Amino acid sequence: MRRINSEFQTLHISEEGHELSNRDYFGYVEMDDFACYVLADSLDEEPSVNSARIVVESVIRDFTEAPTIRKRRLGRFVRRAHRELLKYRGGMHLKAAAVVVVTDYRKFRYCHVGNSRLYWIRNTRILERTQDQSLTQNMIEQGKVPLDEAAAHEERNNLYSFLGERGAPKIMFSRKRRLENGDLFAILTRGMWEQCGEPDFLQIVNEAKEPKDILEKAEDFVLRRQEEGRIDNYSLAVTFVNKTYQSPKKPWPVKKILIAAIPVMLVVAAVGVALGIRRYNIRKSTEAMLQHMESGEAYISSDNYRKAAEEYGEAKTLADSLGCSAESMESNRYGRLAEQVMLADEALTGGDYKRAQELFQTARAMAVDNGNTGLGYVEKQLDRAEEYMHVFDLIAQGERKEEYGNLEGAIKMYREAREKAAALYFAEGKAEAMELQMAAEEKLEKEEMADRERLQEQISEAVADMAVENEKKSNDMQSAIDLENQGNELLKEGSYEGAITFYQAAQAMYGKLGMDELDEGINQKINAARAGIAAREAAAAEAAVEE
Repeated sequence: MRRINSEFQTLHISEEGHELSNRDYFGYVEMDDFACYVLADSLDEEPSVNSARIVVESVIRDFTEAPTIRKRRLGRFVRRAHRELLKYRGGMHLKAAAVVVVTDYRKFRYCHVGNSRLYWIRNTRILERTQDQSLTQNMIEQGKVPLDEAAAHEERNNLYSFLGERGAPKIMFSRKRRLENGDLFAILTRGMWEQCGEPDFLQIVNEAKEPKDILEKAEDFVLRRQEEGRIDNYSLAVTFVNKTYQSPKKPWPVKKILIAAIPVMLVVAAVGVALGIRRYNIRKSTEAMLQHMESGEAYISSDNYRKAAEEYGEAKTLADSLGCSAESMESNRYGRLAEQVMLADEALTGGDYKRAQELFQTARAMAVDNGNTGLGYVEKQLDRAEEYMHVFDLIAQGERKEEYGNLEGAIKMYREAREKAAALYFAEGKAEAMELQMAAEEKLEKEEMADRERLQEQISEAVADMAVENEKKSNDMQSAIDLENQGNELLKEGSYEGAITFYQAAQAMYGKLGMDELDEGINQKINAARAGIAAREAAAAEAAVEE
């Protein structure tokens, strides 16, 4: 019940500036023994979702269920909010910067991601401030940019870490700090500190007569800048530690009371020892549970899902024994994801690529539901399974072409499958495709050799036939020449009728041999023989008349 014996006062403002809507969000809860204050700034431009609100409500919800100022538990709250941003689908990439402050009303601790800030102020001095996770802050630390120019530097919003990034955010934690009466801690978003720098804000705090004056004057300071340029959403939350919790001091009992109380004290001491041992065991079991969960998360990050499943299994067993339902459910979810990936990997290694594809598709849905945890590895393995299936699809196409007698098409499919398997470093697929390709090429080569032999036989037969034909033509040619020569002899002897007979026989053979160009010469000789016949007949007729 530390809260009723302390006095913390929190005031805040949050406005949209020149933007269409306010995408900053602040929330806090003050419980009996602990309090939590969260301020977040949406870094995306999704109009339908307020990333900052998701972060604040997630952290407040987890803190309310298990209030603490321990660093490890606080980190889990923030990482869970990070995963909630990653869960949103539909192409959204939600991002936010945030500051979280927790206190037990005596001490406080804070953590932050991005470029929202915290100032811890005591006696008009800023005792501690957060360091922006930006390129500008790195340049300030390197001495390249003066501190008074940081708020206007062009790289002030170039962040190297934020909630919702694809990897794990780099959460910056403070140590536990002891509060004193009169302390003040302020948390503010970029829209506020860009317009109201540290010196100006500290002056406003020092001059304020009442707590509300700080908020009013800081807002006036921001609004005076609106004519100089565009003002982003701006938010400021200030918590005044008017009184910290002080443990009550008990008076020392008198001697008689002490003597009478000795037996009771012994019993109480025994019970206290037993309770102390129990609390010690619970604390050790809780630490072990959280360590197993962190180890499981680390193993998933390094793609060692077998070890991750073991760690989350141990964490769930401890969570169940401690009655930590939230941790039990979380360990169960991540453990089931790790086991699903292991089953898919085993199917892939065993060559059952269709089943591996189905198991990885289920694992992908589980990864998305768990804030994209392990999603990169699952999608890589799913692509691998699908690529392996494609290799065997190409091989199957080649086998079908080979069945139909299309060896060239089959070889092309086998070669494509082999090249794809080689690019994937898929030894099994490459070996099978290469074996089939070589067999098909050998078969094709044998068929081509048989075709060449048949062709050679056909050419040889054709040459032989041609030789016979040429010999026959040569003989016929010689016979035609002989007939023509006999006709010539008879023509010289004046045996014209016999000459014509031989000439016509020679002419017929020349025509059969396709030597039509010799027809004209034969015709002239035939005509000469006929002229001889006519001359002879004319001479005979003339002699008859004279008689």
